Amino acid sequence: MLSGMTGTWIVIAGVVVGVVIGLALRPPGARREPATRQPPPRERLVALLAAADELERGLDAVLDFGPLSAGELAAVDLPAKLEHLVAPRVLTCPTVAELRACTEQIALHPFPEQRELLAAVRADQRPAAMSATWLVMREAAGSAAAQHHAAVEARRCLATIRDQLTPELPGPTPALV
Repeated sequence: MLSGMTGTWIVIAGVVVGVVIGLALRPPGARREPATRQPPPRERLVALLAAADELERGLDAVLDFGPLSAGELAAVDLPAKLEHLVAPRVLTCPTVAELRACTEQIALHPFPEQRELLAAVRADQRPAAMSATWLVMREAAGSAAAQHHAAVEARRCLATIRDQLTPELPGPTPALV
């Protein structure tokens, strides 16, 4: 009985020594936490191009249906679409900062809500000068111009980013719908 127990202790001691030696001789990089799986470059570039397309659709909404009110801008959600594009931290060019500034400029100039316009017109139905209506109309025109200008600049930045990504894409580009 003693010899069976001694054999077990020898095996356990051998396993412990093997684990300790294995931990001590392991390369330094192997001790770190395993990194999250990075998609292959092609998949990453295709995902970035898809995010660029999504942001461009949002900018098209501003240009085609704009100027947009604060509620409509929230529905389009340009900041989230921009973050989806720049979150992987692949894009580091100064154009990204310019694109961010353009989308922020759009958000800073919402078109007055319809109720604001109607309230201004109703307030000015007195015989006095139409000052409230004039101020709201001036704000609306300024918002429209600021949104349009920022959206055009953002599309230019987006085209520059897309041109930088496309040559890096190996092989034929799949059709993005």
